[in-house]
Amino acid sequence: MTTISAAGSTLTQQLYQKLFDRLNTDGDDALTLDEISAVDAGNAKVSKAFETFDADADGRVTRAEMTPADAFGADTLNALVQAQSGSESISDQEYLADWFAQTDTDGDGLVSKAERQASADLRRAAAYDAGYTDSRVLLARFGTDAEQALSIDDFSVGHALTLKASQISEAPPAELALARDETAPDVAAEPISRDQMIADLAERDAGPEGSIRFLSRQIDGLRAAESARIAADPVSDALAVRLFQEALNNWSSGDVGSSSPNDIVA
Repeated sequence: MTTISAAGSTLTQQLYQKLFDRLNTDGDDALTLDEISAVDAGNAKVSKAFETFDADADGRVTRAEMTPADAFGADTLNALVQAQSGSESISDQEYLADWFAQTDTDGDGLVSKAERQASADLRRAAAYDAGYTDSRVLLARFGTDAEQALSIDDFSVGHALTLKASQISEAPPAELALARDETAPDVAAEPISRDQMIADLAERDAGPEGSIRFLSRQIDGLRAAESARIAADPVSDALAVRLFQEALNNWSSGDVGSSSPNDIVA
């Protein structure tokens, strides 16, 4: 697996570069163990994480070493988007439990607003990198305060709704004009022909089982907008911890400097 240059970086890599900038307090473009420990000072795995990042074992983590390699993206994006837990083979309750366990980074049995936002940031980056997202969505139960820390009982699992081909092919023009694409966040709905709607539906269904693929004509814009947002926003404490834990779970020092043909699925 080779480290991707900045020109070909993914959104997930961009998040790690932002984390590097946050930790690099002395500005020397390399991180020490003390600097990396600032991510999660109470985590006993800090030394292990440092070894994971420090691929050449020289006692310093460079910017290149802090960049997830190509196969990190290709292999673990699927885990983030599907096994976290988008797979149709698990129940909604298992999906919720898996999401909650990963999102509750401090292990206090509650997920704060900051932890929820960190999870959303990472999943959105992973989904846009992969080109698809799973069809399940997590909803806070009606009446819960968005600012408060929530327990697992405050959440339920829903499924993204999509039109069926028969609904499009048989709909009268008046109804067709009212049809909205509910799977394209932040993209304004534009009037399109019946044939285009059917083609879009086929493309949506072309992703892995239990997922919804982003349309090819939309994904570049979504990625560009997210890249700009990442560049503008500081890395929160919760996102720093989440990135740290993802690296511990999914990264090995062998990811830097070896070779692999894996590519990001677009």
